[in-house]
Amino acid sequence: MLYLHETHEIVGGKMDAFEHALREQWVQLVERNGAAKLLWFWHHTHGTGPSYQAISITAVRGWHAWGELVTRMHSDAAWRDWHTTAWQYRREVTSKLLLPTAWSPLQEIDFSSVPHPSDRPVSLYLHDTGWPYPGKLDDYTAALGGVFYPATRQSKMVSVEACWTVAPGTGRFHEVVLLQKILNWEAFSHLLTSGERPSRPGDWMQEGLKHRDRWESKLLRPAAWSPLR
Repeated sequence: MLYLHETHEIVGGKMDAFEHALREQWVQLVERNGAAKLLWFWHHTHGTGPSYQAISITAVRGWHAWGELVTRMHSDAAWRDWHTTAWQYRREVTSKLLLPTAWSPLQEIDFSSVPHPSDRPVSLYLHDTGWPYPGKLDDYTAALGGVFYPATRQSKMVSVEACWTVAPGTGRFHEVVLLQKILNWEAFSHLLTSGERPSRPGDWMQEGLKHRDRWESKLLRPAAWSPLR
């Protein structure tokens, strides 16, 4: 299964209009025939990222389904209508296709299990993008699965929801996307205000530096209508 990751740059003040158009037009088109399913649509938590930017992740059944979608995007009049609408509200969109790592908790997903928006509590998510050293992509993902993932399960401050690498030909080669749901806000807020505790050999902060020294974290809040929250 593939995961379409999109970063949407929205015209100032047009976020609500863009979301309405996306739900009424784009979601209907991308989910037609069961080829794909929107999972998350997030905003940056206020004060933690660029203005008028949103991130979405959509599951796609595979390369064949993706090829059919791309063909329809170029030939279907309904898709042309969507683009006409979207560019009234969106300045740009940056897309990449993601593949789950071998240990990622999210591998395949049953589309029928994806809930409809409801009054479920909204969780905050930590969206990390890491750039391993050249030639260290496999070592980095293995270390995330062997060191970082077990540590999060022990601390219970966050839960790792998924870990992906970028599919060849769709973005940067040395890039990993790690998605975490915040479980313990009190502990996480302490991390924000006090910083990391001093690390010891074997801790992730030291182990991670063997494979990368650059990463970017975004604190994301799902939209009220996001299927997964």
